This record gives sequence, C-alpha cells and structure tokens, in this order.
Amino acid sequence: MITTSALTVTQINTYIKSLIEGDIRLRHITVVGEISNFTRHFRSGHLYLSLKDESCSLKCVMFAQTASRLRFQPENGMRVYVSGRLSVYDRDGVYQLIADAMEPVGAGAMAAALEQLRQKLAAEGLFDADRKKQLPAFPKRIGVVTSASGAAVRDIENVLSRRYPLATMVLCPAAVQGADCAPQNVQALEALARYGDVDVILLGRGGGSQEDLWGYNDERLVRAVAACPIPIVTGIGHEIDTSLCDLAADFRAPTPSAAAELATPDIRDLAQAVDQAAARAYQEIFSIHGVACEALQNLDARLASLSPMRVLSVRMETLDRMRAQLISAGRIAMERRTTALAHMGVRLKNADPTALLKQGKLTVLFGKEKLKSASQVKVGDQLQILLADGRLDCTVDAVQQR
Repeated sequence: MITTSALTVTQINTYIKSLIEGDIRLRHITVVGEISNFTRHFRSGHLYLSLKDESCSLKCVMFAQTASRLRFQPENGMRVYVSGRLSVYDRDGVYQLIADAMEPVGAGAMAAALEQLRQKLAAEGLFDADRKKQLPAFPKRIGVVTSASGAAVRDIENVLSRRYPLATMVLCPAAVQGADCAPQNVQALEALARYGDVDVILLGRGGGSQEDLWGYNDERLVRAVAACPIPIVTGIGHEIDTSLCDLAADFRAPTPSAAAELATPDIRDLAQAVDQAAARAYQEIFSIHGVACEALQNLDARLASLSPMRVLSVRMETLDRMRAQLISAGRIAMERRTTALAHMGVRLKNADPTALLKQGKLTVLFGKEKLKSASQVKVGDQLQILLADGRLDCTVDAVQQR
C-alpha cells in the first residue's frame, strides 16, 4: 500500500470547496424546491433547511441577518425559490446553498405568507383597537414619510395648503418600494419620533402593484408603526389596497390625500364653527346682560327704599303731618277754650254784684251774710247796704213783715 501520496480529509474538502466556489456559474443561482428539515437556531437566529424535489435534496443555510429580512415564515412542505451561492462546509465535507433570498412559489404562497405574518402580529396585539392613539384636534407640525419626488408628497402638500394652512409639514423622505423601503421607512419614523417635534405622522405612497407595495408588509416596518409614540395615519396605494402597516397604524386612509384630510380639520369648518360660537356667545352675553340689568334695577330700588335720606324724608313728612295735626288740634282746642271763656265771661258779667247795683238792685248784709228775709233782724240790729258807688251802715228802727 502506497501512503506517501495520501491526502488528508481537510485537503480533500478544501479542494472540493475551491472547485465549487471557484465555479462562477455557482456563485449566484436560484433553486426551487420544497422545504424540509426546517430549523431556526434559537441562539444565532440562523435558518437551516433542505430543499427537495421528487428524488433529491440540497442542504441550505440562511444566516440571521438575511433571515431577518424575510417577509414570511418558512415552514416544512412550503415550495420556495431560494437564491444564493454554493459552498462547502469544510468540517463535515457537505456542500450547501448559502441563501441570500427566499420567496414563496406563486401568488397564493405570497398571500399565505402574508396571512401567516398577520396572524402572528395580531396574536401579539399589534392590531388591537385599544392600543391605537387619538389624533390631535389641531396639529401644529405634521410629519410626512414618503418619497420626496413622488406624487404623494405633492398631493399631501396641496391638501394641507387648501385645508389647513396653519400646520407646518415636515418631510422625512424614504423609499416607497424595493429592498430599501422597509429600513428607510423605519429610520424615518424613528427620526421623526425622536427629533421631528411633530403631532401626527402621515405614512404612505401612491398606487402600485402588489410587489410595489410589499415593503409595507415588512415585519420590521409594521412593528415600528405600532411602536411609534406619535399617532400615525397611513395612506398606502388605493382604497382596495390594505397592508399590515394599515392594520398597525392608528388610522388608515385609502390614499395619501385622504390621509392628509383625516389628520387635519378643515379651516372653513373651523371658521364657521367660530362664527356660530361667537353668535351663541353674543346671545348668551345679551341674555346675561338683560338679567343683570333687571337685577341691578331691583337692587337699586331696594337700595333706594333703604336709603337713610329716604327714611329721613319719610320721617320728615310724618313729622310735618303730625305738626300740622298738632297745630290744627291746638287751634281747635283754643277756639273751644275761647268760646267757653266767652260764655263764662258772659255768665260772670251777669253774676257781677256791681252790675246788679247799677241796675238799682240792693244787696243788704247782716254781718257777713246776705240778708234774705226781714225775719232775720230785729230793731236795733246793724245792717250794711251796698250801693254801686259805696256802702251805707244803718240801724234798724223798725221791722215790718208782709
């Protein structure tokens, strides 16, 4: 046995690897087959699988960085297109396909992959209504994530300038299709949330094919939309197009123009509302003014009724009335007294002894008493006779009775 020309296993594997990797035809190939033996390494995130057809199988590996860009979840039995390069794993002497892309076979498979991702994100609660944020009533700054050269940004500008020119538009441009769509949109959302100082974000693009809009079904972008702290309104494609970003957004509009309308009030409606509010306020003020004036008049009347001057005036009127009554009563009493005095004067005058004497009537005093009968005296008694102009002292010489 000749051993001097023996090769090591490493030499053989290295040689075969150089042959395979040196073949330019094997540096970029696409293989179609059915997935089997699928495994996702729980630590590294690498995908390991085999592609098989009716008679053969081919080992494949997709590294974690590439696998994170997949738009679907590979499963055993799924037919896929896998693009990449052939290589040899030196340690085991196994050749394998290093995959850099993978797509389901046929539109039905793409739809299945999309539904698979939708169910996964829905189970995590990314589409739940209770986590969606309300739109600001009067946004001051509106972030826009779309192509800087597309029709969507012009449509949004036109709507904002016509509908709500009070707001400022902050454009953060991003690719709207292709491989750069998802990562650039994620970066734009993060930049606006961190530095944009915006109240609401419009995310979207104009219409296109399903392939053109596929970037808005990317899991990374969908998660970024759901996690954004600022309310997001999507307007992706046309009304019939619904992406996973639409489901994760706080509000969904059928087009970019409709998204701009949904995110802003109409300044004409605001002006009309202000006019109506002003009219209601004027009516309310007029009503309040009327009630206040009436209340003020009532208070003024009460104040006037309680005024010291008014009380004093009433008291003065009462005093004047009492004075007039007192004067009147005094006058009446005086008249009565005068009349009574006159009557008494007449009576006194009539009772005056002098007056009787002047009339020739005598008054005879027997001692201190008036003599009324001849039987009261006897001869020799002393009498006094009162005359109008004097008195006579007499002695009774005789008494004659009738």
